[in-house]
This record gives sequence, C-alpha cells and structure tokens, in this order.
Amino acid sequence: MALQIKEDTRVEMVSGPFVAVVTAVERLSRVVEEETQVLRCFGEADFERLNHQKNFGLLELTRAMRVLPAHERTAPVAEHLRRLRGLLDENERLLRLHYQAAEEISTLVARTIEDASSDGTYSASISRDPRR
Repeated sequence: MALQIKEDTRVEMVSGPFVAVVTAVERLSRVVEEETQVLRCFGEADFERLNHQKNFGLLELTRAMRVLPAHERTAPVAEHLRRLRGLLDENERLLRLHYQAAEEISTLVARTIEDASSDGTYSASISRDPRR
C-alpha cells in the first residue's frame, strides 16, 4: 500500500491498483487534452503518435481496472473516469468535425478534377451524397 496525502492533510491508505487506475486515467486525459487542443486551434500534430498514445493509455487503463478490487471502485475513481469521459466526448466531437470537413474538401477536389477532365457526358458523379 502507498500513502497519499490529501489537500486537507489527512493521510489515507491507497492500494497500488488504485494508484495505477488514477495514473492511467490522468495520463490518458493529458493525451486527449493535447489532441483536442490541436484540433481546436487547427494546429499541426503527429496524429499517429497521439493515436498510439491513446491506444496504449486505453490498454493501460483496462489492465489497471481489471485488478482494482470492487471495494476500491469509489467516488474518486468514478470522478476521474467521468472527467475522462467528458474529455473524450469533446475530442470525438472535434474529430468528427474535422473528418466531415476533410470529406467535403475531398468531394470538392474530386468534382473539380472530374469537371476539368471531361465535359460530363459519360462520367458518373464521384459524390457520396446521392442528392448531388
């Protein structure tokens, strides 16, 4: 067991599995926050690295949760997981937005290429949207 000092100076005993879960959640949260910030600012990032770190973080969290005794799945663990869930929801929203934008741009580029290379008499539309 490890010692953890709380803000109000109480000393509380916590187990290794508890610390592993909280550490995994915090590490995964930092990676998700980093990616989310890049998406918000339209910045450049190594998305391959970030994706790898998120996958590894999820694996780490899953393994830590498997060994966490049921009696230690307490409010602090739940709060860390709720915070992570909120970060993931925002990250997913922004990733979805970026994906949709990329899809629209690729459709426009494909149409432009199609229009430039043909008069359109014999070509099928490249658009994924059947309404177009």
